[in-house]
Amino acid sequence: MKKLWISILVGLLVLPMMFQSSVKAATAPISIFIDGVRLSTDQAPVMVNGRTMVPLRAIFEAFNASIKWNQKTQTVTATKDDTTIMLKIGSKTATINNKAVTLDVPGQNLKGRTMVPTRFVSEALGHDVGWNPSTKVVTITTSGSKTGTVNPASNVQLKDVSDNGDGRDLQVSFTQSSNEALVDHYRVMIVKAWSTFNISSAQKVTSANYSTVLARGTNPTIRMTANSRDVDGDLIKGNQTYVAYVFAVGKGNNTSALSYSSATISLNTNTVVVAPSNVQVSDVSDYSDGRDLAVSFNKVSDESKVSSYRIFVVKATNYSSFNLAAANAVSSSNYTQVNKTGSNITQILSSGARDVDGALIKTGVGYRVFVMGVDSGSNTANNLLSAASSAITLSSVNVSNLSVSDVSDFGDGRDLKVSFNHATDETYISQYRILVVPTAYSNNFSLSEANNVSSSYYTTVRTTGSSTSQVLASSARDVRGNLIKNGTPYRVYVLTIGSGKNLGTNILSTDSTLITLAVDYNVSAVYNLDVSDVNDYDDGRDLRVSFDHATNETYISQYRILVVPTSYYNSFSLSDANNVYSSNYTAVSTTGSSTNQVLTSSSRDVRGNLIKSGINYRVYVLTVGSGNYSGSNILSSGSQLITLNVDYRLTPISSLDVRDVNDYEDGRDLKVSFNHATDETYISQYRILIVPTSYYSSFSLTQANAVSSSNYTAVGTSGNNTSQVLDSSARDVNGNLIKSGVSYRVYVLTIGSGKYSGTNVLSSESNAITLSTKLPVTSVTNVTYSVDEGKILVSFNRSSNESNISEYRILVVPSKQGFGSAEAIEVKSSYYTSITPNGTNPTIVASRRDVNGALIVKGVKYKVYVLAVANNNGVQSGGLSDSTEEIEI
Repeated sequence: MKKLWISILVGLLVLPMMFQSSVKAATAPISIFIDGVRLSTDQAPVMVNGRTMVPLRAIFEAFNASIKWNQKTQTVTATKDDTTIMLKIGSKTATINNKAVTLDVPGQNLKGRTMVPTRFVSEALGHDVGWNPSTKVVTITTSGSKTGTVNPASNVQLKDVSDNGDGRDLQVSFTQSSNEALVDHYRVMIVKAWSTFNISSAQKVTSANYSTVLARGTNPTIRMTANSRDVDGDLIKGNQTYVAYVFAVGKGNNTSALSYSSATISLNTNTVVVAPSNVQVSDVSDYSDGRDLAVSFNKVSDESKVSSYRIFVVKATNYSSFNLAAANAVSSSNYTQVNKTGSNITQILSSGARDVDGALIKTGVGYRVFVMGVDSGSNTANNLLSAASSAITLSSVNVSNLSVSDVSDFGDGRDLKVSFNHATDETYISQYRILVVPTAYSNNFSLSEANNVSSSYYTTVRTTGSSTSQVLASSARDVRGNLIKNGTPYRVYVLTIGSGKNLGTNILSTDSTLITLAVDYNVSAVYNLDVSDVNDYDDGRDLRVSFDHATNETYISQYRILVVPTSYYNSFSLSDANNVYSSNYTAVSTTGSSTNQVLTSSSRDVRGNLIKSGINYRVYVLTVGSGNYSGSNILSSGSQLITLNVDYRLTPISSLDVRDVNDYEDGRDLKVSFNHATDETYISQYRILIVPTSYYSSFSLTQANAVSSSNYTAVGTSGNNTSQVLDSSARDVNGNLIKSGVSYRVYVLTIGSGKYSGTNVLSSESNAITLSTKLPVTSVTNVTYSVDEGKILVSFNRSSNESNISEYRILVVPSKQGFGSAEAIEVKSSYYTSITPNGTNPTIVASRRDVNGALIVKGVKYKVYVLAVANNNGVQSGGLSDSTEEIEI
C-alpha cells in the first residue's frame, strides 16, 4: 500500500497546476465529521466552486473502501461491498457501477494530494451528507449508524457571566453526545434548583421554555437572552438559584436522552458597563475603501469600567443576527480599536479597515455599524454592544465588483464575459471602456497607458443601467491589438471616462482575476434535473421536467426526456436509454441554456404506456451526440421519485388584493384582484363580498353563504386570475352602497358545483381599505433649457402642490410630433429622466434619447416637456407642462 501511494503522489506531481486557481480559501477551516467523529487529514479540506474537496486516501479509508490507482490513465478505482467507483483526475464524468454520472467539480491535484468531492464519494457509497455553511462543518452519517439509542450530553456547566438581572446573566456549555450523528438537536432547560426534574418532565416542556441548539459537531456554549424562561415558564431573574439540563432529541425513531444537571448557581446583580449610544455614520470621501466611512458615537457616562471601544462594520444583510457573542468573537483585524479619549468620538476608518467577515470595506455594499464598550476587567460577558447605526452604502465614481468568466467555446472574444457595477453617481461620466490586457504586460498597466489605448482595442459600455454583464464580440481585441483567443492569460480593467466638469479626469479600476480562455468540445450530461406535479389532467400534462443544458452544445443534436416506471427498472442504463423508441420519449432541442417543459397529454413512458397518476416514475435525460461525437450519448442521473396525483378538492382563491383606483365616491373606486383556484372543475363562480369592518370583527363562511345576490359581485371561472373594478351600484354585504370614508375588508367566496355543490370555500380577508378622494396633480411651470457639451440641462419651477406627486419625468420630443398627456404617461422608462420632488426647483440632465427611443442627434429640432406623475394620494389627470422653445443640439 505504501508503494502504491508513493506511485500515486509521484504521478500527480506532474499534473498541471491549472486547478489551483479555482480553490477558494474559506473564512474558517472546514471540518468533516463521520458519525460524530472528526476526520483527520494531512491536507486540510478546501472549497472548490462551492464543493468541499477532501484527500482521496483519507475519505476512502475512513469508509473501509479498497483503492486502486492507474498511473497511465490517471484513474482511481474504489470498491466497497457491491459498489465500485471510477474517477479520472480532471474529468467531470465518473462512474458508479459502470453508470456515468456528472460531477460539479472534477478530482484534482492540490499540493501533492489528490482531492475528491466529499459529497459525491459519500453518497455514492450510500451515506448521508449534511453541510452547515455558518460553521463550515460537513457531517456524514454512514448507512450503518442511522438508528439507535442517543447518548446524553455531558459536562453541563452553568455560569453567571453578567449582571443584567435576567437570562442574559446565564451561560450554558456542554459536551456533545458521543454519537451525535443520531441527534437532531439539543434543548437547553433551566430549572429552579429545588424542583424535581427527569426525562418525563423534559418531554413535557413547551418550546417557549427551552433554548434549541443544533447538532453541529462541536461542544456548544450559548448565552441565554433577556426573554429566556425556566421550564415553569417564569422569566429568569436575579437572586434566584438554578440548575441546567440538556435534553438530546434523537432523529426519526432514535430515542432521546437527558443529561445530568449542572451545579447549582445563584444569580447576583452588580453594576455593568453601559453601552455606547447614538452611533452615526456618514460617507465623507471617494477612496472606495474604509477612508470613505466616518463613525461617531456618544461614549458612556462612566468610563471607569471601560478600557476602550471597538467599531464593528457589519453587512446590512447580516446585522439582525449580530449580537454580543458575535462581537466578542470578531478577530482583532476585523474591527477598529478606539481609545477612550475626549468627550464624544468621531473616527474616520483606514484604507485597510475590514467588515466583521474580513472583507475590505468598499462601495456598493450596504453596512450597519455597532460600537462596543470593552470591560476593563477583561470579562467579555460584561462587554456591552450598542444598537445598530442607520444603514449606509458608500458611493463612488469608480466601478466595483469587476468579474470575468469563460462562457463559450468559440475561441475568440465571444468566450469572455465581463461584469461590473457602475459608479453610483454617473452625472459626469460619459462611458466605460473594457480593456483586456495580456498578463505579460499587465504588471505595468497604468492609468496613463489606459488613456492611450486605441479606440479599436477596447469595448465601449454606455452609462445606462446600474450594472453591466457583457459578452465581448468575436472581433474584440486586447490592448495591444491582438484578437482575443484561448490559451492566453488575461486580466481585465475598466476605465471610467469623465465628462463635463470631470472631462479628462478618468479613473482606472483594479484588475480582474486572471483568466485563460479554454475550448472544450466534450459531450456532457445535463444537470440540475428536477420534476414536479403541476396539474390534475391525469396524463403527461401533469408532469413538468426542468434541467440545465450542457455547457457546450457544439456536438449535441438534441436531448431526450425519458420517463421510467420504477416497477420495471431497479436501474436504468445508457444501453436501455439508447434503445427507447422515438414515440416513447420527448425530444428537446439545444436552443437556450435550460429547459422547463410540461409534457403533453400523449406523452408515454419508456415502455410505451401513457403517463398517468398513481405510477411511480423516475425521469432521465439522454444527451445525444452528433458530428465527431455521433453515437457517444450520455445519460443523466435519475430524478427524484415522483408519483402523479389528481386532486379535485375545492380550494380558495389566493393573492387577494384591493386598491383605491378612482374618485367617484362609489364602487368604481374599488379594484379587487385575485388568482383563481388551480383546479376549477367543480367551481361554478366566485363572489366578491365587501364587508364593513365596523359591523364585523370576523366574517364567517355561514355569513358569506347567506349574503343576498344583490349584495355581492359575481365573477366567472374564465382565465387564471381576476382584476376587476366594481360598478357604481356595487353594495356591501349589508346592502349599503359602497362609498368613501368607510373602512372595508374584502373576501371572495368560491362556489362549488357538481359533486361539490353546497361545499363553498371562503378566502382569507384582504387588508383593510378606506376609499378616499384624491386630487389631480398640478403641472410644473417655467420649463427652460440649456445645452452643455451635447447634453440638455432642463430647469423648471416645481408644482405648487407636491404632496400627491411621486416624480417628475423629463421628456424630449421631436418638434414635429404631436404630444399630449395621454402620450406622455405611456413613454417607456428608458426614454426619459426622472427626479423625485424635494421641495426645490431642480435642474436635471435630460435623457440621451427622445420619447420614441431614438438617440438625440444634431440637426433635429426638439421640445422638452415635464410630466408630474401622481402617487397614491393623487389622480393622473393632466400633469403635463407647456413645452420649451425649440431646441437644436
